[in-house]
Amino acid sequence: MSKLQNKFARLAAWVAVVLAVVGTSALVSIQRAHAQAPTVNVSGIWVTQFAGAQAIVTLAQSGPHVTGTYVNSAPLSPGALAGVMRGNTLVGRWTDATTSGGFALVFGPDGRAFVGTWGRTVTNTTNGGAWNGNRQ
Repeated sequence: MSKLQNKFARLAAWVAVVLAVVGTSALVSIQRAHAQAPTVNVSGIWVTQFAGAQAIVTLAQSGPHVTGTYVNSAPLSPGALAGVMRGNTLVGRWTDATTSGGFALVFGPDGRAFVGTWGRTVTNTTNGGAWNGNRQ
């Protein structure tokens, strides 16, 4: 396989993962968000609170693209998330075993904490409540 074919295959695999996690409507929003470069790197482990429970979130950032996983305290299910940084704001979608929704997290200038909201549907980032966290 040539280098170009290999790069294309990796890109196609990445797009398939993003579409599976984020969905096509959110992908359009993510593409628009790409216009503003990220001001912080959010990669790492985060201790967060949302939906009345603590969740440990692990994030990996490559340019403006962020993917991650979270493990909640009972009774919530673990899940995955994906989004795009716009300046210091991460906008994306979370997904667990039974449902998914949107979120918007605003990181402090030093990248050590965030405040934000999560939604109960993929088209809403606020109707679930607050989602706040600190870097571990």
